[in-house]
Order: sequence, then structure tokens, then C-alpha cells
Amino acid sequence: MMAYHESVWRRFVEDYDIDVPEEAIENELRYVELQLRHNMQYDRLAGGDMHMFPTRELDEQREEMRAAAVFEAKEPRVIKAIVAERGIDVTYEELEAEAEAIAKRQNSTIEEVKRFFGEDLGMLRRDVLDQKAREWACNQISK
Repeated sequence: MMAYHESVWRRFVEDYDIDVPEEAIENELRYVELQLRHNMQYDRLAGGDMHMFPTRELDEQREEMRAAAVFEAKEPRVIKAIVAERGIDVTYEELEAEAEAIAKRQNSTIEEVKRFFGEDLGMLRRDVLDQKAREWACNQISK
């Protein structure tokens, strides 16, 4: 499968016109802040930066945190819209190809990958579908 370019995808999502409930953004913002607080605590415990004023640090990053939260809330909605609008689907052959690629990257076997994702590779379907939507979007910008 062809890879998509992260920065192109981010720009596509940012520019995509779709409603994102403020509640979804606020939920993501709380998660981003919680993760950053966790990282600061880990830094402190692991002998890294002391983060003496974590609230002030977070306040200084508020704009970046909000942008990250908007992206995280918007991305799945954009993917869902692309899949619906384009009628994108996944074949079993595509699932097998991705499973083989995973097995190769993980120095594993297709049997082990199937044990993880299910014999029919059904648990891999969403990942492949998302990847196809991202690739389609990135190709639109590249044209």
C-alpha cells in the first residue's frame, strides 16, 4: 500500500469543511493536557526537567494544545466522510497484503498476525480503510 504524507494529511484535515462539536474538542483538549501533565511528571521522576510550574507551562502551550485537540477530534470525522463519499471499501486481498507487511515488519508469521487480528483479519479492516482514505486525500492535494 502506498504511504501518505503526514503533513499533507494534516493540511487536508485542517482545510476540510466538517462540523466538529465543541464538546469533542474539549474532550480531546482534556486528554492532551492530561498526557502532557503525565509526561511532565515522568520527566521529573526520571531525572529530566523539573517542571516547577506545570500549569504555567501548559498555559504557554494552550494554543498548540487546542490545535492538537481540534485535529484529534476532526480527523476521524473527516475519514468517515471520505469513506462514505468515495464509497471506499477494503478487499480481503488488501487485508492479506497488509497482514503480510505487518508480519514482515515484525519479523513474524502471517499465522501470528491472524491470531492477533482474527482469522478473517477483520480487526485490521479499520486501519486499512483509514489508510486508503488518507491516501486518497493526499493524492487530491498532490494533483
